[in-house]
Amino acid sequence: MNRRDAIFADALADLERRMKVRLSDMRPAEIAALVRACDRVASPYSEVDADAAGLPVRVAEGVHFWKLTIGASVWLDEVEEMLPNGRANKRYRLALVYAVRHSREPEAFAGLDSAAAVERAVKRDFRTLAATPEEVNAALEAVLGLRPRPPSDVEEAALSWAALCARLEAQTGISVQDWMWRHSSSYAVKCYHDLHNFARAYCSAKGTSPRHMADELDDAVNALQRLKVEIRDRVRRDGDGD
Repeated sequence: MNRRDAIFADALADLERRMKVRLSDMRPAEIAALVRACDRVASPYSEVDADAAGLPVRVAEGVHFWKLTIGASVWLDEVEEMLPNGRANKRYRLALVYAVRHSREPEAFAGLDSAAAVERAVKRDFRTLAATPEEVNAALEAVLGLRPRPPSDVEEAALSWAALCARLEAQTGISVQDWMWRHSSSYAVKCYHDLHNFARAYCSAKGTSPRHMADELDDAVNALQRLKVEIRDRVRRDGDGD
């Protein structure tokens, strides 16, 4: 069950248990409105909840590389620290190929927390890569070339990935795990940058400080609650008229 469906199920359960309104009591327009309200709670910034990791880069038939997600980027940074000479180590390139190949698969990185484990995994994985060296090189250049440098204000803030994802979760309702593994790192930074600029512009227009900016998620939850009350009141009115 996805996030929207879970929120919708909870809303129906609350209507029936606390407000004594069954699904059969509701009009089609009310059900549609309830679905839209649940969508807003699930994704207060709907444009953010897109498939933001982008399209994969084709390496060869049946083989694709993905832009690095935050989770894959963090793992790659750890590998660099593990290996003697870091990026100069020839194993680092194999790890890079592994990272872009499995960027959206968190389970692929489980247990790879030592140099020995990393070496075994990336060598074994590389042997299954049905592509020529030229195809791999071209695909690597293409997928890594899609990663812009983070905006300067994000760099200056010196936020860790964990802190950045936690803030994105608070502001968008999208889970930290999704920000770590479902979206590219460059997109996550862009969203943080966009939300930061939005807050600054909004507060400037309103003459308030960012601390007083309206919380989109709270607004969405409140709107859902108001809708449930409206549905309950309408059902009661209709019942009284019978």
